[in-house]
Amino acid sequence: MKSKRIPSPCLVVRENPHPGHGTVLVLGTPRGGTSVVAGICHMLGVPMGLEIDRSNMEDLRFRALLNSEHRAELAPAYFQELHHLGSIVGAKDPVAIDHLRAVYPAIPQPIWVVASRDVYASVQREVVEGHEFSEILRNTIRRKFDVLDFVLGVDEPLIVVTYERLMHDPVGAVRSLARFLIGDISERVVQQTAQLVRPHADMPRDVDFVAARERYDEEQSLGNSSAVA
Repeated sequence: MKSKRIPSPCLVVRENPHPGHGTVLVLGTPRGGTSVVAGICHMLGVPMGLEIDRSNMEDLRFRALLNSEHRAELAPAYFQELHHLGSIVGAKDPVAIDHLRAVYPAIPQPIWVVASRDVYASVQREVVEGHEFSEILRNTIRRKFDVLDFVLGVDEPLIVVTYERLMHDPVGAVRSLARFLIGDISERVVQQTAQLVRPHADMPRDVDFVAARERYDEEQSLGNSSAVA
């Protein structure tokens, strides 16, 4: 009897021809898994912003840009400063799709990472925090379709990450994202990153992707210093 093939947590819709270079934008909806996906990207070596809120991996500067009435005019300077952090950088905001079209022309080499989660699971998280069910449901569905319409209307690299399968197979998801975003990466980084993927984790109390990456970079620096000595 032929064994049943289990789908991967990630689906590459359009290949990335320039791993290690570009601007990673994590798209999705509130409570839809964008925080953990952005955290994975950061741990893999993609700096996810200029002023990261460790509780949700959102760049406060990116959020301010999107909320500004002058977002289109301010976007080039923001992305130029962001790219001072490296050849591949990123940003995440769960409602970025609301204003993404205005800043899109200023994004250098966009790489789209879409986090997808069951709509009702996302809505339930919002309702628990006191939001009204029908309004949140409508907004979540609207944003999911807005994200879909946008990413299918452009031609840059695109990968979709399913939150539920990410939780079931974090190592597989991390490997797929690493291959898509960075290219070659050590198995040690993959395993360390996957260990940070935990259901219902409270960030940054339970999981701190920023601190974990800082520790990794420090270890690498100490290792290189020892090798030189």
